[in-house]
Amino acid sequence: MPEKVCKFQGQCYHKLKRSCLRRGALFQDPFFPPSAESLFYKRTPPPGLTWKRPRELCKDPRLFVDGISTRDLHQGSLGNCWMVAATSCLAAEASLWKKVIPDHAEQEWHPKHPDLYAGIFHFRFWRLGQWTDVVVDDRLPVSEDGTLFFCRSATPREFWSALLEKAYAKLNGCYEALEGGNTAEALVDFTGGVSEPLSLNREELIQHADQRKMLFQTLAHAHSHKALITCSIRPAEGEQVESVLDCGLIKGHAYGVTAVKKLRMPETLHGMCNATRLYMVRMRNPWGTADWTGAWSLGSPQWQQLCRREREKMGLIVRDIGEFWMEFEDFCRYFTDMVVCRLAERSLLWPQSHWREVCCQGAWTYASGIPPPPSSSCRLNIKNQRPSSGLQWSKQRPAQRRDKKEQRLSERQKEGQIQGEKQKKKAKEGVKPKQTKGARERVKKEGKEMRWERQIDRRSRCGGCINHRDTFLYNPQFLFELVGDGTEVLICLQQEDRRMKRKEGSGENLPIGFEVLRVEVNRVCRVQCLCEQAASSVYMDSRSVTLRVTLGPGRYVILPTTFQPGATGRFLLRFFSHSHVRLRELMEELPAPSLWQCCLPQPSAVTTVHLLKASGLSHPKKTAPDVYAVIRCEEDSVRTKIFKKDGSPEFNTKAIFYSRDPKSKISIELWKRGLLLDTFLGGARIQTGGHERYQNRVIDLQGGQSRGCVFIETSSSQCLTDLTRTTGTMDPKQMLGYVKSPPITSITCLVITKLLLLALPIAQIAIGAVYLQDCPQQPYIPVYVLVCGVFSVFLALLSCLPCAKETEEGGQTALSRTCNVWNSLVSTFLFCWMICGSVWIYSIYPPNYIQTVAGDLYCNKTLYLFAFWTTTLGYILLGLALLVGLIKDARGNFSQHLS
Repeated sequence: MPEKVCKFQGQCYHKLKRSCLRRGALFQDPFFPPSAESLFYKRTPPPGLTWKRPRELCKDPRLFVDGISTRDLHQGSLGNCWMVAATSCLAAEASLWKKVIPDHAEQEWHPKHPDLYAGIFHFRFWRLGQWTDVVVDDRLPVSEDGTLFFCRSATPREFWSALLEKAYAKLNGCYEALEGGNTAEALVDFTGGVSEPLSLNREELIQHADQRKMLFQTLAHAHSHKALITCSIRPAEGEQVESVLDCGLIKGHAYGVTAVKKLRMPETLHGMCNATRLYMVRMRNPWGTADWTGAWSLGSPQWQQLCRREREKMGLIVRDIGEFWMEFEDFCRYFTDMVVCRLAERSLLWPQSHWREVCCQGAWTYASGIPPPPSSSCRLNIKNQRPSSGLQWSKQRPAQRRDKKEQRLSERQKEGQIQGEKQKKKAKEGVKPKQTKGARERVKKEGKEMRWERQIDRRSRCGGCINHRDTFLYNPQFLFELVGDGTEVLICLQQEDRRMKRKEGSGENLPIGFEVLRVEVNRVCRVQCLCEQAASSVYMDSRSVTLRVTLGPGRYVILPTTFQPGATGRFLLRFFSHSHVRLRELMEELPAPSLWQCCLPQPSAVTTVHLLKASGLSHPKKTAPDVYAVIRCEEDSVRTKIFKKDGSPEFNTKAIFYSRDPKSKISIELWKRGLLLDTFLGGARIQTGGHERYQNRVIDLQGGQSRGCVFIETSSSQCLTDLTRTTGTMDPKQMLGYVKSPPITSITCLVITKLLLLALPIAQIAIGAVYLQDCPQQPYIPVYVLVCGVFSVFLALLSCLPCAKETEEGGQTALSRTCNVWNSLVSTFLFCWMICGSVWIYSIYPPNYIQTVAGDLYCNKTLYLFAFWTTTLGYILLGLALLVGLIKDARGNFSQHLS
């Protein structure tokens, strides 16, 4: 199935090209004209700069000359080394660049058919979950000496790299917007993959060979699965970007990894090296120059000890200009940052060893009717703030010298990770994070700008990070469930690109991150109280934040957030795992009732049960059983996984129940897994209080084999939102109204229910009236149908009247009591009337449908069948209701016997 492609600015390449060919004119892009606005938004163009078409620069222009290669790219007078490095990685994979440059054969110049050339090209880039098609003309900026001012190919008559750069500049607003970027962002734009930044600790890697070996295996595994890899050397504070080291490598410059080899040491090198294995990495400089002067550099003694045949046998070959080999130990000694871009679509070929992707679009938004905060409040001084739960964010440093700088995480981020772990431990111990005197003064000074945070209510979806506990859970929430033990997942949060807004002065990325919370195994609605924190990402003002983590079985909720509350924007949440996982956004605050539950009383109490463990289930001299537990409340139940040969299983299972009866008991049953039938080991019943928090209990098992006990923790309340809200700055009246209000039933459910309740009575009235004289064999049947319809409509309307509603305090008025009396009387009459009707209907079965002779008794077929089946269906439903009631009563008696 072809992927959906979005047309940038509504321009369709094929329509525009046909229009130009029909008019016999070359395409001129009105959205990206040859003007200073397309070049810069701060600086002025250099003198002598003009815009020319390729045919004005050479006689025989081509899109490609001898195919596409990594040596085609040469960076021009623009600080976009990050983009050039990503493009060189793209050129090495034909399956990748053919996506970015679609219809490359059609877009190529045809010397024999110059009339087919229209001066129009199109390229595709992956943005926020979909491919975007960008159309450009062939007018390129040219310097005073007649050469291309920006990116160009090594061959003067090849123009694919220059046109690709122009399309990317158009997508981002102008050429200057491409300065000071991140290779990880460009790799995602060119491939649709997910980039995982890795920070390398050079000291630990050099000192510990085992860590170095693990990193090499990670690198080799990623490269073997066609991942794109780049690396760089981060300049220290105060160091000049692109300063050259003694070994020839350039700081702040992006290099591509083109090969990873583990080789047996040849005999000719035994005298030079003590090791028996060679760990080698082949690098490429996007500038096309091999500057490495260390071991295995061009002309080094290591190469002189190997003949050409041995090099080829070992695979130590150099394909392009700018490539060089180096030992992995030297790689770890110099490079500080690495980006691995993994391609999810390749998982279709190797499902067990590759990632499967599922993604969801989302947005941080305000509720309607709430004004957005002042723009200054979204840019408060938060440089030194970190989330108190071990989170941190680092601001990318502004570009220096405007040329070829790679923005990366600062050293402060690694320190923040260590400090974050300490804060996480303190949080578990109940120690609140300290606030410095300077921070208190800053908050007091900027308190005026922070007042808008209180305007954010639970309808908004921009609550900020976990530091803002009053609004943190107002963020979008996404639920997923894992089954296997120790499942490794990769989560990537990507925000919309803001480079295009740099002209307006607001093109900075939002500091973003996310939290992963472990929730109840049967949760289906939004989380409204802080629960167990399973994982958390760093907070960075980059376009994407990635986290790789191993999680146990259970349900989890991801909360993508901005660092500060009130920041708005769109985002894409991508989830990768080795198995199929469903990811969906939680929209409802409370569980929506099903179609049949709409007719039943609404839930009036909420209870959470945390089944911690069981103990002493088996005799010391006997083999421990295979055990599982079942937690029940009314009609709902939750079953744990089976614990093999475990007499003291650690269930660690948490469930939430919304019950209609506040006095409903929670039952816990333990079962032994059998070959044919399961054996009941014992059970326990819990009567929770009206309002309790984290009540720990140890209950002995009753019934069955009656051995052992269970350890549980419960919380309950008769206010549905008591367990599901955090303490905030909500007005008391607003809080009381929210607590007392029942779960909001969806409009669709209400409409369908009312239509079903009214459709049958209206049909009874209509059929009874139409065929009132058409059943002389039993004249009471049409009367029976007509009366049933009238009184059923009366009951339905009675339930909708305001007098039938309870007061705000939950009591009843005199009118409501009157309505209840009439309801009971009419229901009793209908039951008796139904018995009479059944006598009339079944006594003439089967009736005479057709009057063959004048005076014969008959009953209209439509009338009789309608009355027969509606009455019969009523008895069937009544029997099912009685059966369910008997089963529930029997189960209740059984549980009562246990207790």
